[in-house]
Order: sequence, then C-alpha cells, then structure tokens
Amino acid sequence: MKTIHFLMFFAIIFSFLAKTCAVSTARIDVVRAKETLAEADTAIIEEFLTSAFEEFYAKTDFSDIASVRSTIISRSESNLESGQIQYGPRFLTAVQSQIAGTLEKAGKLPDSPRKQLLTMNLLILINDLGNLEISKIALNYTQTPEVTVRYWAVNCLTNGGIVRQLNTAGSNEAEQFVQNLQTVVKNETSGDILILAAQFAAAVKSPAANELLVEIAQKRAASYLNWQVSDEMVECTILKSLSDRTQIDPDNAKITAKEFAILYSLVVQRYALSSGVLPAENINNLVSVIVLSEKYITRFIPDWPGSLKRAVEKGGGAGLLVEHDALFGSASAAGKLPTAAGFDYGKNADGSIMTAPPQLPKPPAKVIETKSSQDANE
Repeated sequence: MKTIHFLMFFAIIFSFLAKTCAVSTARIDVVRAKETLAEADTAIIEEFLTSAFEEFYAKTDFSDIASVRSTIISRSESNLESGQIQYGPRFLTAVQSQIAGTLEKAGKLPDSPRKQLLTMNLLILINDLGNLEISKIALNYTQTPEVTVRYWAVNCLTNGGIVRQLNTAGSNEAEQFVQNLQTVVKNETSGDILILAAQFAAAVKSPAANELLVEIAQKRAASYLNWQVSDEMVECTILKSLSDRTQIDPDNAKITAKEFAILYSLVVQRYALSSGVLPAENINNLVSVIVLSEKYITRFIPDWPGSLKRAVEKGGGAGLLVEHDALFGSASAAGKLPTAAGFDYGKNADGSIMTAPPQLPKPPAKVIETKSSQDANE
C-alpha cells in the first residue's frame, strides 16, 4: 500500500518537474491555434504523436518518460474552444492508435523493470487523458502480476472523469465497466486497488454498482473474519463509499447499510481483541477507522451522538463493546442502525431473525506468534 502511494506521488511530482522534452512542438502548436482544421493538420497531429511516442519508447528513466508524457498531455487540446471541436477528436484518434501500438511493442519485451516502467507510464498517460474509449485499453492490464501496473490500469477505469462520462453515457456502458471491475475485484488483494473500485462504485449511477460495492465490502469482511487484514485504513474509504452509495441509490439503501454495519462491526471487534495480538501500528489504524468513520453513521441515524469515539477515548474495552452492541445489535436485541435502516443479519437455525452481526473469532495462534516474534526481534 505504501509502495503504491509513493509511486503515485513520484508520478505526480515528475509530471511537473520533468526535464524539457526534445520533441518539437512548433507545428502542432500552430494547429492548436486554429479555429478550423484542414486535412493536412491531421497529418501534423499524427506526425507530432509519432515522434513523441518514439521518444517515449526509447527512454529508460522515469523522469524522461514523464517529460514526454507531460508534453503529450499539454498538446491534447486546442487553444481555442471553437477549435477543440475538430482538434479534440483527431488528437484522440491518433493518440489512441499510438498508445495501443506502443503497449504492443512494450508487451513483446522480456519481463524487466524497463517493460514495467513503460507499461505503467502508458497507463498513467491513459489516466491523464481521461477518455472513456481510450481507457478501455487498460482492461488488458488489470490482472498483471505487478501491483503498480494493476493500480494504474484500474485507475484508468475508475477516475472521476470516467465516472462523469459514464453517468451521462447510458446504462449499458456503465454496466459494462461495473462488470469488468467485478472481475478485477474477485481476485484483487491490494487495498489501494479496492479503494479505487469502491470509490467508483459509490459514484457511478448504475444499479449494477451496488453489487460491486457489496462484493468489495464482503471481501474485506471475509479478510477480517479470517484474521488476514494488514491495512485497516482501507476501511475508511470502504465505509464512506457504502454510506455515499445510499444517496446515489436510496432504493437499495438497506443492502449497503447492512454491509456497512457488518464491516464497521468487525473493525470494532478487531480493536477489542487486538491487545497483545496486533502491532501498535495496526491498533492505531483501527482507532483511526473507528473515530474517522463514525460520522458516516449519520447517513442512517441523523442524530447519532458519537458514542464510539467517546468509548475509545475512555479506553475502549467493555464500554466500547456496550456501544457496539447498542449500535449494531447483539444476540438479545436489534441495534439502532439495523432498526433505523430496516435490515437484519439473516435468519437463525430456528428461523428467528438474527439481530447480531457476524462475530469475529478469537485470533489464530499464528497471529499471536507472529506478534511475539516481532517483539522478540525488537
């Protein structure tokens, strides 16, 4: 997770600080100043992009590639609003062809840091362009072994520009993106990538997005139940996305509210069982999630007083579990959140309504052993 954040920062910084690109921009800048384009101007756009991508492919240093990438993006639009009507489509058609061709060339390289660098930067370029059709190229890279490549591939499909276009394009286009992301989420282990998918699912106006968001929440919940979580801060975004989704699709609010309650409950339970089990960093993460996410409860209970935060500040323990049961429910009584949102947790074996969220089992011995080993090494 930290590695991806570093590379995101690295990519953004070099987009601004990269060295000057050697590709000539004189002729294309003349075209960008025109209101009406001739056929010859299309050839100039193509010539510029051919030269830029040849240089892009030849570079082996991140900053040099970022420089070329920045030059391409800076010439992606006309200087004139009237000129963009003709300039925009011609540029996008030409750049899509160049991206596809360069990715094909990069794909033929033997596995190496250079291959990964080229692929990642081409995906960053696609992300920066923010074009719905061009972004579909990234679908071919959502299952690659390199997590940084997967991250940028999914970012291409989920960024804010793509969401806005999907929300105006039509339900079929949005549903196709959602289905593709469901395939991505199924096997994805990176919390950063799940965050991208969750934010997308919370914002896109497609009923199918509910299934995607539920799948992400259930995947995270399963990791908690199996004691396989190491990046608890991911839940801040997942819980926010679940609460945001209730506003996008209030007709299905019960579904997202239930997943919100289950995941949030597991975070609280993990914290309650964390002493002597988890490293201090993970415990601090859990505290942050509990405190920062409590404001989202007001989407379901408008007058929620912030009882979880107060219980944590008092030391957690039994007091926190009392507040947990009051909010999420226990074996003996339904909680405030299920009651307000109108859902239950399923049925008991005798057919009665289940009023308590899934119970987090005690941590397996190997978790405690791992913690003990860390302490010994320290």
